[in-house]
Amino acid sequence: MTAFNLGPLALPLAMLPWLAGVLVAWGTAAWRRRGERPDAEPVLSWMLFSALIGARLAFVIRYADQYGGPLAMLDPRDGGFWWPGAVAGALIGLALARWRGHGKAFAETGRALLGGGLAALFAVLVLAPLRPTAAPAPDVTLYDLGGDPVPLREAAGGRVTLINLWASWCPPCRREMPVLEQGQQDYPAVRFLYANQGEGADAVRRYLSGEGLRLERVLLDPHRDLGRALGGGLPTTLLLDADGRLVNSHLGALSAASLRHFLRPHLISEPSEKE
Repeated sequence: MTAFNLGPLALPLAMLPWLAGVLVAWGTAAWRRRGERPDAEPVLSWMLFSALIGARLAFVIRYADQYGGPLAMLDPRDGGFWWPGAVAGALIGLALARWRGHGKAFAETGRALLGGGLAALFAVLVLAPLRPTAAPAPDVTLYDLGGDPVPLREAAGGRVTLINLWASWCPPCRREMPVLEQGQQDYPAVRFLYANQGEGADAVRRYLSGEGLRLERVLLDPHRDLGRALGGGLPTTLLLDADGRLVNSHLGALSAASLRHFLRPHLISEPSEKE
């Protein structure tokens, strides 16, 4: 399980501790304000928004060569946030809050942050058994476009393998396909597998032909066995190490920058820069 599904909404498990921390911090600030204590909510707002801006800015600066222009840099749908920027942004937000005259609320802000931190830690402990990180790949069978069975553990063994769960009717899946196609050239040490969720071979062939995509290996997951075992919403991208263990996952469309960030910790060396 890599995501929590709430109706049509899918949230990555890794995001839930952050959400729990933010909600409890705000709830603590609102509850303590009822006793006519200094209001910590403006300070929390400055810190949160500055942290988000800082995390995005740090990510964009780190992977600036992967973006095609300013508009792509401004689009956060690729999930491109880097935690050092969030820390720096939060501290800047704290300074801005003091400059705006909210210094008297700093003690209350500390209490709210403590409550949020404890809530986040509790969420991490609760969710830890649900995260399949470092667990072996599930024992499921996929099928090639000719209908022949392909056991996942055989298809993904021997080297780092990226598995993309997708469908042709999914707009974010379609948006990231050219990125993954280019990734096959940029990261030759990585095996790319594309596990279509629930569609037939003819529909997949028509889509690939219509889009002119040359994908490394396209497989079918007609009953969504892999999606149920590890996925959440679509698209979901999984990363297995050479021993077939799940080491990373990403919910949502990848950009060239977020693909680099996704793969970087698991590559022996940095890929050569493309001219």
